[in-house]
Amino acid sequence: MAREAGEAAIRCVGGVGCQAQLKGVVRHFASRKAMNIDGLGDKLIDQLVDEGLLTSVADLFRLTKDSVGALDRMGEKSSENLLLSVAAARETTLSKFIYALGIREVGEATARSLSEHFMTLDAMLAASVDALEDVDDVGPVVAQHICAFAVDARNRVILDELLAAGINWPDVTLDAGDGPLAGTIWVVTGKLVAMSREEAESRLRALGAKTASSVSKKTTSVVAGPGAGSKRKRAESLAIPIMDESALLVVLETHE
Repeated sequence: MAREAGEAAIRCVGGVGCQAQLKGVVRHFASRKAMNIDGLGDKLIDQLVDEGLLTSVADLFRLTKDSVGALDRMGEKSSENLLLSVAAARETTLSKFIYALGIREVGEATARSLSEHFMTLDAMLAASVDALEDVDDVGPVVAQHICAFAVDARNRVILDELLAAGINWPDVTLDAGDGPLAGTIWVVTGKLVAMSREEAESRLRALGAKTASSVSKKTTSVVAGPGAGSKRKRAESLAIPIMDESALLVVLETHE
């Protein structure tokens, strides 16, 4: 645990090695957008941690039918389904795995940018602050968080254990970059009506664009729905073009 400069709150900086907030770490790691371990709800996570069956996320891949079946309300079928879901989670993608690690301020878009930029986990973990800042969606603060995660001995031990448990992903390949929006970087913020932000970002990427979670000088366009807030203000201060959802739909329909 540590207090960030200029902040009153004490935050956990331990990543996957944080014992103080282990239950939250496991919830994030197992969530749908991360490792997608179905059947691992809050009550079951509480039991697994309280019974000492989980001391880190790596212990998820050491669970057995007998250990899980002995828990409250875990019958034979429920235990089998959970273990099958854990086994299936071994096959993932680099971006999902990076997101699952719970590095502070590294969301889905940033994890995707990191995976596409470095292409291997080792390269990302070995990167300097300056090298990390070369990534489209990474600024100096996020770069510091990633470096702090990478040098934490607890995190490195757990990473080794996860990889030894069989977690793997296909090699990262980059698109040829010949889509109509290739070379552009978009930020989608605020509330959309016709589609979710996830769908908007997916459609933009299908056209060759990159999507990011934060606005920077590298951002090409910002789609701002109601409630855009600070990201819209940041775009205005950098003179980055801003469009509403209707304008985005025209862009998508024109190029799809």
